[in-house]
Amino acid sequence: MFGWLKAWLGHKPGSARRPAKAADSSTISPPESESAAVPKAELAADASAFPASDTPLAAVAMRLALLGQNGQIAGFEFRLPDTQLERLQGRVDARAAARFSALLASTHTSLQAGRQALVALPAALLDRPAVARLAAPGVMLLLLDAASGPDAAALGRLRARGVRIGVPDGPPHLAPVADFVWLQGGAGGVDTLMLSAQRWREARPRLPLMASGLAHLDEVEQLLRAGFSLAGGRLDLSRPGTPRQALQPAAHRLAALLNHLALDRDTATVAEAVRADATLSYRLLRYANSAAIGAPRAVETVADAVQLLGRNELRRWLELMLLNAAEARQASPALQESALARGRLLELLARQRGEPEAAARTRFTLGMFSMLEVLLRLPLADALAPLRLGEALEQALLQGTGPLADELKLAVACDLGDEAGFLAVAERLGGVDPVLPLVEQAWAWAAAASGTVGSAAPAR
Repeated sequence: MFGWLKAWLGHKPGSARRPAKAADSSTISPPESESAAVPKAELAADASAFPASDTPLAAVAMRLALLGQNGQIAGFEFRLPDTQLERLQGRVDARAAARFSALLASTHTSLQAGRQALVALPAALLDRPAVARLAAPGVMLLLLDAASGPDAAALGRLRARGVRIGVPDGPPHLAPVADFVWLQGGAGGVDTLMLSAQRWREARPRLPLMASGLAHLDEVEQLLRAGFSLAGGRLDLSRPGTPRQALQPAAHRLAALLNHLALDRDTATVAEAVRADATLSYRLLRYANSAAIGAPRAVETVADAVQLLGRNELRRWLELMLLNAAEARQASPALQESALARGRLLELLARQRGEPEAAARTRFTLGMFSMLEVLLRLPLADALAPLRLGEALEQALLQGTGPLADELKLAVACDLGDEAGFLAVAERLGGVDPVLPLVEQAWAWAAAASGTVGSAAPAR
């Protein structure tokens, strides 16, 4: 997907080697009808306006997760990197049109997967046919300065195609007709957003409310409980002073099992420990008999399941179960998916760089366990204490140092839409180009896996 975006924008790859085509089939390419619908002459003309000094992320959207009422990731906010937005401030010329065309095109895979996609753009850009055509059915367009945009008839045609039109926060009585209103988190905090929401509800009680840019997971959950349709922000941080809990018994049992594997105890010992927990035994047998494993015959005992899976696959399953051991909270499904996406990204990156499979599995653990603090609602050091992790893992997770620190910083920068952090770390890891396709693959894999934690997982 990134290749054709870069071609549109005249992107010149750096010296970093290009990755081999990944075997992961979960990435969906844009349908031919969509790419063919965009006049290439228009795009080429727009691309000629770009200076060669632009950042390597010129054609890339920063993707920020948006949570729905069910606590799952319902979609993503796609936005240009901050440096791009600063350069395009107030512009609706060919350069801006090409930038936002690429941004809209980057939403197609997410939309095809059933996710929602939010794009904020200058309303006047929709007067350009090449831009308007890239607003695919299901996309949510947040119109900046809607008064200067297309007329009601043009907006009606977009709505007829399944595009939803939104407006940013402001005086409700001055806002044009819209399908949703978008509130942005900031220095005013969540209380300010709640006051704005009240104004909109009084003026337009049926208009869906959505928000992004929230500083803490607790604020995301607070707005969802208050009736917001979508909310997004930093998912890996709780509000300072949030009450912490003790490690739950189920998590202790899973940690003990992981330690059995870390200490290289024989499979009979591991099987006996699993068999002592009826719920865990049931889930392991359900997983061993799932289509994802494809056992040639029914697996009827815990010992057979442990033997069938092998130590590596069993460890992965136990790590996923540890994520699932978190006490129920509204955002738990989204946290689990985000943790899986982080782990998968780092695992794919290690494989792409030709590292041993054991190193790739370690990277998966690193990314996944980086979300344990908010999942288990206790300090990360306490969550990791029962586990026998290697020194490099503990250094990266607890101190942000050591040989694995850069990989973790890369995953976090992707989640936060931190362009500067992403660029700096990606260059140290071999360049931006090898990383970009893996981000989308990681989210696609995590979306499939998050619905089956404890039962089955997609092929690795």
